[in-house]
Amino acid sequence: MPTEVIIFDKTYKLECAPSDEANLHAAATALETKYREARLAMPRLESERVAGMVALNLSLEFAKLEQQLKALSAERVQEKNQNLQLIHQLTSDVEAAIAAK
Repeated sequence: MPTEVIIFDKTYKLECAPSDEANLHAAATALETKYREARLAMPRLESERVAGMVALNLSLEFAKLEQQLKALSAERVQEKNQNLQLIHQLTSDVEAAIAAK
């Protein structure tokens, strides 16, 4: 089912899964907000260039967040492995204590 979003005072009908609709509207709102902020900061710049700058800045933000996510995921994997090692060690210790009795 098409979803309507408004970007730069233009309405766009876009196809998206119902589960993505809220995110699509949030993305359109964020884009609009960033564009208006950039427009105020650079009033003499052509609209197309402002849009390009906004796109570049949003891409940079995305890349940074993606990098942070990868780092956090790697930390979680490391923590999981450490926890598994502790579980195995504790299991071995308990089994050894039981066997010693």
